[in-house]
Amino acid sequence: MNITDLKNAVNGIDFDKEKQEQMILEIRAKKKAHRYTGILRMAAAVAVCIVTVGILSVPVRAVVKSLVQERMESLPKDEIAEITEQIQNQQTEANSSTREYTEGEKERRGSLYAQYMKGLFPKGELTLVESEEEAEEHEFCFLTTTGVFYLPANRELTDEEILQKIDFERKRDYALQEQQAEELAEREAAEKEQIKEVVAAGGITEEQAVETATRYLQQVFGVDGSGMELNHYYNEAAVEPIIVADTYCVNWSDYGNYRYYYFYIDASDGTLRSLSYSHDMQEAEAVRPAVSEAPGKIADIKRQAQDFLEEKLKIRGSYKEVKSYYRVNVTDETVSRLVDVLFVGEDDASYLVSCRWNGEADDFSVTTKEDYEERLREEVELNIYYYETREEREVEIEIMEN
Repeated sequence: MNITDLKNAVNGIDFDKEKQEQMILEIRAKKKAHRYTGILRMAAAVAVCIVTVGILSVPVRAVVKSLVQERMESLPKDEIAEITEQIQNQQTEANSSTREYTEGEKERRGSLYAQYMKGLFPKGELTLVESEEEAEEHEFCFLTTTGVFYLPANRELTDEEILQKIDFERKRDYALQEQQAEELAEREAAEKEQIKEVVAAGGITEEQAVETATRYLQQVFGVDGSGMELNHYYNEAAVEPIIVADTYCVNWSDYGNYRYYYFYIDASDGTLRSLSYSHDMQEAEAVRPAVSEAPGKIADIKRQAQDFLEEKLKIRGSYKEVKSYYRVNVTDETVSRLVDVLFVGEDDASYLVSCRWNGEADDFSVTTKEDYEERLREEVELNIYYYETREEREVEIEIMEN
């Protein structure tokens, strides 16, 4: 997708500025960018470009073969049809809430989600409403026209309410999966043929990619995937961005705690092409500095990015250049959520590590300086275009390099 395509996509999407970053988390959580089509695919690309650096490809969540799957398959067809219609009529696919979860709710959600996957289902159903006036009459409900969860303002959610929200979200995932069933079947058949060709040419199998990604999951994050949902598929060059084309995407979802791990393994030689880790957006906000404070943090972030390469990924080498990049919205006096550190090798092959402002690495990819800087400029251009067209104001955004 080029910049013109992205601009056209923006015109069809109603973004809420205050919810942009939460939208990214939700889009990742829904895990559909690999297989959804039309405006949903563009919406994810646009939103990612607006608030992050890098291209993400996130998969459809596979409905686990369990009691949950049995529950989903037993849903009446008219209920699935109604949910599908709600999704189609919603202005954006990414859901938001009237407030953030409390720390207690986050902790209970993780535990309750694990129990939900084992068959602990809610006794009742989430209340669905169609207007803001109706939503104000309920402490806890979902406004179908805007995709907003209304949460109690003066108390925490009960366990039953958390289970109702989890159950509703799974039903929406299942409805989307059913809506795209025919397309998914066609894509999967095409992927199988592509994989046969890859293996015949000396590449690795999908199973080998999963084994490689599992090693990296343990090596980088210290977890083995237990209790998380595993999904994997092949990225076709004809339909995927070059950064992940001809790779296997292997990903784990700790949906209860909103933590998602993605690994892109090169199908030809089994090397790690890219990884991405998404988790609590509030944590990232808490460490984002003021514009005046940002330059003083860069040297330490560079050191931590190199430690990540050497200690976590076991990548060691000499570099002719190590540069950092971040964006400053001069008008609003804010900095980007991530700092990118680019390690440029002697042969121009480069490693990109994206860090939060506390130095914690969120993303890694193999790229070139030319490709990365071109993509960064396009994303800034798109960001400015968003403000001009959706907020009807001009902003100045600068790329800071060091």
